[in-house]
Order: sequence, then C-alpha cells, then structure tokens
Amino acid sequence: MSASEYNEKAVKAYNKGLYKDAELLFKKAIQLNSKYAEAYANLGALYAKFKMYDKAIKLYLASIKLKPSYAGAYTNLGNALNKTARHEEAIYFHKAAITLDSRSANHFANCASAYKNLGRFDKAKALYEQALRVEPKHVNAHFDLATVLLQSGDFERGWGEYEWRFAKDEMRLHIKKYETIFSAKAYRGEDIAKGTRVLVHSEQGFGDTIMSARYLYELKRRGAVVVLFVREGLEKLFEAMECVDEVHSREKKIPKFTLQIPFMSLPFALDRDAKALIQEYPYIKIKEKRTLKSKKIKVGIVWGASNSGESYKNKVFDLRHLSALAKSEHFALYSLQMGEDSADIQKYKLTEYIEDLSGEIKDFHDTAKIINELDLIISSDTSVAHLGGAMGKKVWLVLQRVADWRWGINECYSRWYPSVRLFRQHSLGDFNSAFRELYSELEREFKVKVIDA
Repeated sequence: MSASEYNEKAVKAYNKGLYKDAELLFKKAIQLNSKYAEAYANLGALYAKFKMYDKAIKLYLASIKLKPSYAGAYTNLGNALNKTARHEEAIYFHKAAITLDSRSANHFANCASAYKNLGRFDKAKALYEQALRVEPKHVNAHFDLATVLLQSGDFERGWGEYEWRFAKDEMRLHIKKYETIFSAKAYRGEDIAKGTRVLVHSEQGFGDTIMSARYLYELKRRGAVVVLFVREGLEKLFEAMECVDEVHSREKKIPKFTLQIPFMSLPFALDRDAKALIQEYPYIKIKEKRTLKSKKIKVGIVWGASNSGESYKNKVFDLRHLSALAKSEHFALYSLQMGEDSADIQKYKLTEYIEDLSGEIKDFHDTAKIINELDLIISSDTSVAHLGGAMGKKVWLVLQRVADWRWGINECYSRWYPSVRLFRQHSLGDFNSAFRELYSELEREFKVKVIDA
C-alpha cells in the first residue's frame, strides 16, 4: 500500500474508535512518506484526543513546516496550545488559519475560545458571531457564544444560545438513554392547566442542578405538579423543598409526566432576563443539623472537584493553601471533600488540624446538615459551593483568573448567590494571590490573627 492508502485506512480506523490501529497506520504512512503533512497532522489529532498535547504540538509543527498552506494544521495546533494554557500562541496560529481559509467557521470559533480563555470576552464574542455568519448552525460556536454572553450578563440572548447544548456530541448518549423524556413535549414557559405534571430532569452536573433549582418555585406558582428526575444523591435534598411534589432517582423508573424540561432550561423558560435570580432566596432550607462541638469558628473546606475533566486542574487548589488556617487557634476546620482528594489531609500531615467528615456524607442532604452548623465554607468551584449558596450560607469561593461563566468576569460577589464571596487569581494559575486576599479578609471578618498567613 502507498502512504496515502495507509493514511486513509488510519482515518477509517480512527473513526471506528480503533485508536491503536490508527496510530500504527499513521506512523506507517509517515514512514513511507516522510513529507506527508496530512499524516503528521492526523497523528497529532489522535494524540490530542488523548490529551497527549506535547506530542500533538510537535506533529502539528512538523506538518506546518512541510506544508505552510495547510490551514487545518494551524488551527489544530492552536487548539493544542490552548489546552496547555498557551493562549497567546494559540491565537497566533488560529489567526494564521483564518488568513489561509476564511471560509471555515471552525477557525473563527477556535480563535474565539483562545480569547475567551484569556478573559477577552468582547473579542471572543465577535469571533463566535463571525463563525456563525460563516456557518449559521455551527453547534460549538452557538454553545460557546452562550457562555460568553452569560458570563458578560447578556442573559436574554445567552439562555437562548445555551439551548444549543443538546446538539453537542457530548449530549448524544444522554439523549438516547432518556429518549422517552426528550421525545415528549418540552415546557417552554407557556401557561399550563393547573395540575399538569411537569418532569424536571437532570442533564448536567450536581452544581448546575442545584443552581437552577431556584426556579422550581416559579414552576409551582404557574400551576405545575413539580416532578423531579435527578441524579442519585440529590433526592432527599430536593424532597425538603416545599415547591416539589415528587422526587425520583435517575437510577429508577421514569415517572408519569405530561411535559418535560431539563433543569438548566428552567431559566430560559421562566426567567430569560434574569430578573428573578434571587426571588426565592435562600431556596434550599434544611432544618436538621449535624452537631459540631468545637467552640472555635467552624469552617468547612473543599479544595478538589468531583471530576477529572480538562478544567479540573484549573478549578482546584492545593490543600496546603489552607495550612495556616488549619493550624490557627481560632478556627476549627471540617473537610467536606469527597473522593480521592480527601487523602490530601493525611498526605500533608494535617489530620491533627482538620476533621474529615467525608465518611459521614452519603448524599447532599448529609452535606447540608453539616453546612447548617458552619460559620463559613471555603471552596473551589464545586457543587458544595452551590449548595452553600443555595442555603444562603457564607461561602468564600476561590476561583481561577478566568472562571466558569457562572461567576461573571470581575465581580466580588455572586449574582446567583448573595451570600457567596468570590476570590479570584490575579494572574493565570496564581492561587497565591487569591489566598493572600482571602486571608486578609479572614482577619477583617473575624477580627483574629491567622498564624503565618
């Protein structure tokens, strides 16, 4: 076989999910033709899929050197650089791709994402809009534009664009799994007969579900029988909401319903201009408490996140940032951290200073009972921060320089949760700056000196 035939066969293997076979075939194509630019770029794309970005970058550069007019290699290189936080370099290569081929919506959308990651939202917005002029149904451009609009406070337009999430590849399996729900008539905020059973179903993470649950009160006011279909662990928490009639786990049978709406479509249907964000606040009220005996200032902490997605390493901070607080005589620290990150307490020899409560937490209702006893929660961008905010508790949220769209751009307080204070990195990747500000605020707020802060 020729080099081109090996490359073609490799692409077919890749599309079938036979990645090891594809890798060998791409390498064979390159072996037969060391100047085969497309094969280098294709092998780079395979490595990028598995987050082997350093390898991918070298291959993209090799491809560009062999074929300087190859626009696809430039934009793929830009994407790989963007994933490794080299956003300025990414912009350079995305612009080169646009110059070579201005008919590709992908090039504009990819360049927009690099600007978004730098916090240059106006430029990102303009480029996403340009991508949509080139290709009006470009799914990722619509969805990513939504996040920029929402982050910038343009809710009315943002929520409409956010509905494009259901056309994303990542949603296909979920929609197929719950085809019975998604094929039913969707509720879009219209008047309904009193007693209509409306199924509100989880389709994203725990934090998203808790954040949008505020609108269940409005749904109830409109005459709906509010029936929830949620991820396991949320059932008991939502059963405590007076506006909820039934709660069912996604692990069980789908209940009877007439209309359906995903949780994160509630603001689109009920509050497109975001004028009722805190109409019901706090909107999650748990009466039970977990008694914490310490007479010190009680602080709950979460430093890790619940997944290891690509945004994980940017969202989370090292537990050692809280060492000074843990060793202070004025504070008692309680870990609400779940999963493997909870082992950091022992790893950093802080077991004497931090009480690990993860063994007592079976669901979010258990977490809420602990939160009821705390004076403060310090958290990374996690579902616990959303829960504390929904309960109206004092939460100090430590964020990366360019945070998730939910936390706005430069605000110090959350528009979603008035009780949540935001501490941001001053520069990309620098959590030290955020914690210097947080420790200063601790001393002002509680009028105590924190050791070695």
